Amino acid sequence: MRRELYLTALAALSAGLSTSSAIAQFSRPTCGDCIANWYYFDNNGAAAGSEDWNCGTSSYNGHRGTDYSLRGGNGAIANGHDVVAAADGTVVSTQDGHFDRCTACGGDNCGTAYGFGYGNHVVVNHGDHRVVYAHLRQGSVAVAPGATVRCGQRLGQIASSGCSTGAHLHFEVRPLGGASTTAFDPYRGSCSPTNPSRWREQGPYRGLPGATCTPAPPTCPAGTFPIWTCDDARTSRTRCIDGEVMTESCPGGCVSMPVGTDDVCAAPCPEGLGATWRCQGQERARCVEGEVSRETCEHGCDDTGAEAVCYEGPVDADGDGHNSSVDCDDTDPTIYPGAPESCGDGIDQNCDGMDALCPSEDGGVAPGRDGGVSVDAATPTGGVELRRASGGCGCATSDDGGGRALVVVGLVLLALRPRARAKRR
Repeated sequence: MRRELYLTALAALSAGLSTSSAIAQFSRPTCGDCIANWYYFDNNGAAAGSEDWNCGTSSYNGHRGTDYSLRGGNGAIANGHDVVAAADGTVVSTQDGHFDRCTACGGDNCGTAYGFGYGNHVVVNHGDHRVVYAHLRQGSVAVAPGATVRCGQRLGQIASSGCSTGAHLHFEVRPLGGASTTAFDPYRGSCSPTNPSRWREQGPYRGLPGATCTPAPPTCPAGTFPIWTCDDARTSRTRCIDGEVMTESCPGGCVSMPVGTDDVCAAPCPEGLGATWRCQGQERARCVEGEVSRETCEHGCDDTGAEAVCYEGPVDADGDGHNSSVDCDDTDPTIYPGAPESCGDGIDQNCDGMDALCPSEDGGVAPGRDGGVSVDAATPTGGVELRRASGGCGCATSDDGGGRALVVVGLVLLALRPRARAKRR
């Protein structure tokens, strides 16, 4: 039960750290082939025995850090094997000057009285937590409190100072301000509550973490390129830069360009136009990759098939017996030369260039089908005077002097009639 409570507490701590806006990820703090053994953080809590992050026993009861043992033990200390900062940070505190070839946690110049048991050591604030780099070689500490350090920068060298039984680096991760009792496992595993791993490259069990200080550059998926490239359907284009894949839709189609240059999205086609020819009045049109093509159909356009075609010669498309060379509207069988004309409907049924005028109506302007200038009903055109009946009277007079005289006499008689009545009275 105590172990479960311990793991629950560690999980809560790990979850809190994982939400930090500046989680430091560690690179390997030691040399590579100089390390011969590993003793991991004990995730077994206060229970007897030990349990490392992989549920193994490569640890010891109550161990609060990760130990990287020096190949050759104390005899190799003199060779000088560097300890480096696992991430960028600021030095919090240091101690140096202690004996560095301890073989037990006690005795002359060894034990918890020397550097709090860490002997010669460096504490670095890595942004969201601190790391104790412990049991360093005497005189090797290369940084001072307050100094800014970069990932991979030398802090000291591996030795066996303080409470230590042999040459190794003790790497202890704590929350900011936390004591040794709050230290946690930087490894992620089945028996570790840490998630995600605090290592950039955690490495295998009983192996070493990666030594790369900066994250490996993200890779792009196979088949993507840093330049815009059309997809197989040519409906979009894609590119990938630094692992980020971007895709753009091409409604007008994607156009392949010369090798080494960006493929481009064509301008979209007008509504109703695609790659298939379609009739538009007396022409046919289509749009391919945003480019509109048009062809004039001198004898008319046929849109009855899968693709519109221009008639090769005059045709009688509406079946009224008159082909397109004389029919002013070959789509309407009621319009053709000689067809009955209806007055005032604005339609030139007989193809004579104007609509018929209706009786008792001002002729106005009769719109010609060809868009030409039309004529008023009272305007002589081509030497022919246009006349119309008015008020049902069928009389018409020529413009001679006799006619004008009769009109004058009538007006005089009308003027004299009131006087005649007055005399009779």
